Amino acid sequence: MEVKPPLKLPKASLAQQCEGIGWSLIDLPAQKHDKRSWSIDGGTAGLPEEVVGRMYASSGAHVSFCEGGSVLLLMKAAALETLAKRNTFSDRSDAIARYLEAQLTILTEHTTEIVETVRSITPDALARNVNELAENSTLRSFFPRVDPEFMLELYKQMGSDKLADLLLAFSVAPYDYRAGWPDLILLSNGSMKFIEVKTSDKLLDTQLRFANGIGKPMGFDCGVVRLKVIKS
Repeated sequence: MEVKPPLKLPKASLAQQCEGIGWSLIDLPAQKHDKRSWSIDGGTAGLPEEVVGRMYASSGAHVSFCEGGSVLLLMKAAALETLAKRNTFSDRSDAIARYLEAQLTILTEHTTEIVETVRSITPDALARNVNELAENSTLRSFFPRVDPEFMLELYKQMGSDKLADLLLAFSVAPYDYRAGWPDLILLSNGSMKFIEVKTSDKLLDTQLRFANGIGKPMGFDCGVVRLKVIKS
């Protein structure tokens, strides 16, 4: 099933895009050192998403920098028993390493079973699966910034029912929804927020698709932080 990106307005500003999808927009003064190097309040320079992530981390938030990678691997870990059982090659290692979107496409007739596996998994079983994924060298090369501890904290925040509902939404068009996730996931004081970091560009079609196909239906708190150059 093809998911068409909504809000196809070439002349819409970032503010208009955010208003249209219900995302907050915060302008944050920052120093620009070159095309991809920024800093905030004279702090360490880095990529835009890095400096914004460090800002939130300094306020006590637990931050993931991997554009949805933590969520995708968490869904895989929760679904792993059925993904392994239904694997084309009867190979658990293949189920661990293969992209989730590919497995959901191949196993589309087993979607209900996969979703219910996520819904019924126990915290102990999930922790074992998360650690198993973390030990896989292929996954570490694909997702070098994914932290198993963060994944487990994310699970505690979401719970199995919401994670199962998220997998069901993702399974509608997994190759479309694999992209467009915001840069950062923030966990703080029992809440979760997705943050996209921008400098001068607008939201991409993939990001608008995520917002309307995943973010809004799942009730996720999402927003944009836009770095604005401090003029001397």
